[in-house]
Formats: sequence, C-alpha cells, structure tokens
Amino acid sequence: MATDFSILSTTAVWNESFYNHSSIDSYAFLRKLNKEAIIQYLPVIVFLCILMVFGIVGNIIVSVLFCQRRRKSTYDLFILNLALLDLLTCFVGIPIEIADLCFSYTFYAPIACKILRVLESWTSMASALILVIVAIDRYKRICKLGKSFSRKKVKVLCFVAVCLGGLLSLPLFIIVGKKTIEFEVPGIKGVDCSMSDDMKGSKFPLVYYGVLLFCFVLCFVFVVVVYIRISVYIKKTKTTRRKHVEPFDSSFSSTGRQQTTLVSFQSINPEHPHPSNTLCRHDTGQSDSKKSKPTSGVHVTRPTTIFVAITIAFVISFLPFLITMLLRNLIRDFEENLSSSLQVFFKFCLKTFFINNAINPVIYGFLSRQFREDVRRLFQGCVCHH
Repeated sequence: MATDFSILSTTAVWNESFYNHSSIDSYAFLRKLNKEAIIQYLPVIVFLCILMVFGIVGNIIVSVLFCQRRRKSTYDLFILNLALLDLLTCFVGIPIEIADLCFSYTFYAPIACKILRVLESWTSMASALILVIVAIDRYKRICKLGKSFSRKKVKVLCFVAVCLGGLLSLPLFIIVGKKTIEFEVPGIKGVDCSMSDDMKGSKFPLVYYGVLLFCFVLCFVFVVVVYIRISVYIKKTKTTRRKHVEPFDSSFSSTGRQQTTLVSFQSINPEHPHPSNTLCRHDTGQSDSKKSKPTSGVHVTRPTTIFVAITIAFVISFLPFLITMLLRNLIRDFEENLSSSLQVFFKFCLKTFFINNAINPVIYGFLSRQFREDVRRLFQGCVCHH
C-alpha cells in the first residue's frame, strides 16, 4: 500500500500525540487512514460498483436465456460457460475487491484475500482458455467445411479449461495474503490484501507473473493467427467462387431471362446444433427490372463476429493488469513512490480486467438481434406474469 501526503500528515499528527499520551488507539488511527483511502480511491470504487451491477444483471440474463434453450448448440455452450464464470466473479470477486479498497489498512481476512485473488485469476484463465477453444472451433467450422467440435466435446473441453485455469491459479494461495504496512508511529501496523510478507525478497512472484504474461501473449498470438487465417480463407474462397459464378452470369445476361445458379457448399448456422449440407441459390440472371449480383456462400457469421469482439475485449481489459503486476515486481518500492494521482491510476490498472466480466452481455446486445429479441420476450413474460 502506497503512502501519500495525507497519510504522512496523519502519521505526523498521531506521532506527536503519541508522546503526549500514555496509550494510543491504534485501531482508530487505522480507521482514519481507511477513510482517507476511501476518499482517494472513490473513483475506482464507483467504477467497480458499476461493473458489478452491470455484470450481475447482464450475466444473469444471459445465463437464464441460454439455460432455457432445450437443445443447446456449441455456440450456446461457449456463451453459457463464459457467462457463468463472469457471474461468479461479479458475485464474489468484485464485492471482496471493493471491501479491500474500503479497508485498505485493516483487511484482517487473509483467507478471504487468498480466495479473492485465486478466484479472479481462475475465472480469467478459464475464460482465456475457452476463447482459445472457440477460435479453434471457428477455424474448423469455417475453414474445414463444418468439421467443428461436437456438443459433447465442447462440454469436455470447457470443463478441462475450467480445471486447468484453477490449477494455474493455485500458486496464488502462496503468493498473496497478509501484507504488513509499517508506520512511523511505534507499535502501529496496518494489514493489506496484497503480496504476502512471506514472499518478501522471493523471486517466485516475478517468475509466476512472468509465466502468466507469457501464456497470455501465447494465447493472444494464437487466437490472432487463427482469426487471420479464417479471414484470409474467406477472402480467397469468395474470390474463387466469384470467378466461377460470373461466367454463368455473362452467358445468360443477353437472353433477358432469370437464371439460377446452384453453388454447393457446407452451410453452417451456429445458432443451431447441427450443420446441414445445403444448396445456396444465387440469382445470376437479369430480371425485368434489375439484375441481382452473385454472392459467395462463405461469410463471417454473426457468432464469429461476437467471439472476435469478446476476445478483443478480453485482451484490452486484461493487458494493463499484467503489465502493472510485472512493474510492481520488477521495480523496488514501485507503488510506494507514486504520487497520489498516479496511485489512483495504478489501482485502475489493477482492476481493468473486471471490465471483461461485465462487458460480454453488452457485446451480445449490440451484435445479436436474436439476443435482443430474447431479452425483450423474457421481460415481457415477466411483466405479463406479474
């Protein structure tokens, strides 16, 4: 915990009173520092409260809607798993994080501190691994003509991702915990939920967060490469099919008749559980009033767009946290030497990854008309029921 000018002044006043009184109320002193910290970090607390409300409401709606679907597609299963992980963080993680900010010097709950940090890391890692699985599924679905994961395999892979995320988070039980805060006033020590006193001088936290950053970059590069390959494949396929369709168009354009060309391809609708081989009709002739242009059968589906947006949001929200944690471990007394305004910015950077837990329902709402209609029907049903 950083020491700003207000804390120094409070310490100086209390230090003077210490020599004038035989006893000192250390808890009152720490409570005063807590109040000053609340005022200082109020923007961060408000930010977390907003994310918590939006995250809980949004992810509950997503979970209810996708749980109600009787025959869930792989798309439904991916979204449901992400929503449940986000909901867990918003219900448990963010409230404890707010409590940590409100009790910056008196967080006398090391077990809760460890659970908080492990939970945050677990849900984030599990979500990252699920997004990697989603990228592979999108690639197989589009580039391998519908040879995507089955629903049973998706369930197994999501379970493995959740378990692996939990295993990778276990070292935090050792790294985080009670951090003692020293003051100039003799006999008074604060307690913060941060890197444990047992880790002082140890290289283990630096190695752990370095490995996390490496895994994060590896997953990010992998996902980017996969989606680039998907976009290149779609562009190349569109160009190839356009060359095959246009000769038909030119051969019938002079007859004044409407000619239909059949292009056979694997049509995949991720909103439904099973793909189907279909024939896509393209109007390539000339009608009485206008001529319709041929279109390619391969295109970026709405679910793919949604998953790309979710992945981008995850990366943007998680990267500042990892960079900040590395700086904290690389630079000695990094946080203690920051000014008051930079301390607030530092706290913001440490909490940005919570954006990922609240923004996904917003992405669904903006990009999926079906989701908006389902939400409207859900609320209409609730109103009619009451």
